[in-house]
Amino acid sequence: MSTALPVTKATTIINTAIPLSFFEKVKNSDDPRNYDEIIRQATNAIAHTEQLELLWLLEHRAHAFSMKCKFGAAEQDAETMIKYAPTLPQGYLCFGKLLSMQGKQTRALKVYQEGLEKVPTNHLAYGQLLQAKKMVDEKNNQHFDLVSALPLEIKDEIVFLLSEEERSNLFDVSTTWSQWLENCQEAWKFIYNDHDYAGNIAVSNVLSKIAKHINHLTITTIVKEIWLKYLEHLENGHFTNLKSLELPDHTVSNVLCTNSVTSLMNGFWETRYTLTKVDLTFSDEGSPVTITDILFYLPYLEAFKFDVRDILADVLGKLETLKEPHRSLVDLTLSAYPMSGDALKPLTKWCPYVRRLTLVGATPSVFDIVTNYFPNVEMLGYNNTYELPPSHEVLNQDYNNKEPIISNIGMNNSCIKQEQGRLRAFYFNRSARGVSEARFLRLLQKNQKTLEILHVNMSMTNPQDLDDVSHDNYRLGYPIKAASVVLNLDRLNKIIFWSDIYGVYEPLFCRMVAPSLNYFKSVMTSDLSAVVDTLINSRQQLETLGFAQVPPMHNDPGHTLATQCWIRLFNEYAATSLSEPNTTKKLRNVMFDYCCYISDDVLDALANIKTIKSLGFQGNGGITCQGLKGFFIKLNKQNVQISKLKLGEMTDEMDCKTLLDIISTMEELEALHLNGLHGLTTDDIKALIHSAKKLNTLVVKGCDRVDCEDLIAFVNNTSRKFKYVKITKYDDNNMLYFEFDMDVDFDTFN
Repeated sequence: MSTALPVTKATTIINTAIPLSFFEKVKNSDDPRNYDEIIRQATNAIAHTEQLELLWLLEHRAHAFSMKCKFGAAEQDAETMIKYAPTLPQGYLCFGKLLSMQGKQTRALKVYQEGLEKVPTNHLAYGQLLQAKKMVDEKNNQHFDLVSALPLEIKDEIVFLLSEEERSNLFDVSTTWSQWLENCQEAWKFIYNDHDYAGNIAVSNVLSKIAKHINHLTITTIVKEIWLKYLEHLENGHFTNLKSLELPDHTVSNVLCTNSVTSLMNGFWETRYTLTKVDLTFSDEGSPVTITDILFYLPYLEAFKFDVRDILADVLGKLETLKEPHRSLVDLTLSAYPMSGDALKPLTKWCPYVRRLTLVGATPSVFDIVTNYFPNVEMLGYNNTYELPPSHEVLNQDYNNKEPIISNIGMNNSCIKQEQGRLRAFYFNRSARGVSEARFLRLLQKNQKTLEILHVNMSMTNPQDLDDVSHDNYRLGYPIKAASVVLNLDRLNKIIFWSDIYGVYEPLFCRMVAPSLNYFKSVMTSDLSAVVDTLINSRQQLETLGFAQVPPMHNDPGHTLATQCWIRLFNEYAATSLSEPNTTKKLRNVMFDYCCYISDDVLDALANIKTIKSLGFQGNGGITCQGLKGFFIKLNKQNVQISKLKLGEMTDEMDCKTLLDIISTMEELEALHLNGLHGLTTDDIKALIHSAKKLNTLVVKGCDRVDCEDLIAFVNNTSRKFKYVKITKYDDNNMLYFEFDMDVDFDTFN
């Protein structure tokens, strides 16, 4: 196979000479009658000179890009040359040669032909265009297409290894490639447009051939021409198999106008039988689309995410035009600022079958509306800024009620309040104030027979915030209701709670430790001793136990009491695991995030629990390098094999080499997450991958001495089959230990 040569610098013959008559005019400048003519000709000459100089610079930069094999950037410069001077040959010659050297003869022919039509025939370089087109024609006729000789499965493997831009460009390689690609359904199922301008152009140029195969489409371009091309194909019904469409932030707002909104709605109507998932984000106030529009034009929509900067009441539209409730929508995410209960209530009538509901920007007034009038909601994200997990992955399917509740409509044509809820999972992260105690307690009471998962951040509740309650002005009335509530959460499986600043709700959460509970995680606990006593006295066998950001205990300057608490807890679990070897429910996962007084003594007690399989240590400054090494040595002696490990932000004294030596001895290690380990190098991780034979999941974040590109290339070139790899300079979820615990990190890597 021959290798194409880079673009040569001298590609065009240009007449850069300034006409002699101009100099004659200058010589006669003493004649006042010639001054206006001199100004005119001088201005024209200056513009001409500037044009030639810019073309010369762009052409040389395109040459430099091609020498670095950055053909996308080189093509952009060539296209800029054509746009800047469409009647001059330089741009066409440069662009055509770039395409030809990459084997894109069909596109090169089109470029040369366009040049022959735009450049005047009396131009000195017109003959160069004719000659270039002739050479490409001859090369195309003599071309041997290796693809025609390849087995189909080999061609599939080649295409799947290429980016969207590279696949799109293959249409210009040969007729065989073009015909085969046009019929290759698997190659075009997912289009994410996660590339630069050249990549967006490449994909949009072949839409007429691939639109029929696209199942999931993300449009990121803010270039009007490309956006209109997508819109045209959508409106004309070319996306015949489209199931999912995402228009992310800044995409639509920058290019959408009145006409294109109409085209978009027409496109939705054309895809109404297949399009079941839509994600729309409008980053500017004044959304051009309403919720009514979407529900009307997409009657079979199942999942809808709508993110706007307007109040909810302004984007509802005229819901009455729907005539009847939307029967397919089961997953609804709304972000509006603010979102009141009064504005939300009309949706309860027109979207009664929603099962997964996320509300961002909501005021506390929506709380009762959801619990009283959305009869089928099973998963609720209240001001939860992260996507809810799929229900089938986290909920107990044995209890799944397949039959939806039919909403009761009263005499005033509105939904009647539901007496009992079927909420099974509640997510509320730390990005907003906690709900008021009255509304939250009503939620728990109404859904106590169905709740399986609670992710609750109470930090500072709304009443506490509004009443300006400070630590020095504690009002005893707050815990009264929480202390008196009796709940029977028979199905509760998982609880993660962030206690409020006064510990009002922590006793309530602790009372939820029942036989059904498998997962318990406390964030910012106000009373560590009480929490530990609850866990010990309950004698419940948890599978996952976690603590995060535990503050120092009062009157415990040396952390002695805290250390004793941890040791008591782990000694209890160690004794239980020994006395009940046949139980199927055992402590397997332990996480400590930013608990400054987790000491070597605590680790020594933890090592006595022989059922542990998964560990997470992050930001725990009390652990020494020697203590951590001794901990893993003790586990190894007891034949405790760790399969999942997360280490992050250890102390500066923590020796990364010692950590790697420890990890390399873990014969059963399958998943490893490292973040914020600043002494870690690329070679260290390469050696670790080589020694950890079963490692199939690797996440490395925020390790500044790690060369991400080099490490990713190394992983790709190994014979190891990895399930998941993520390597980045930035620790993008450093502080998300509350929302994304270790189980979620390792299982879904959000």
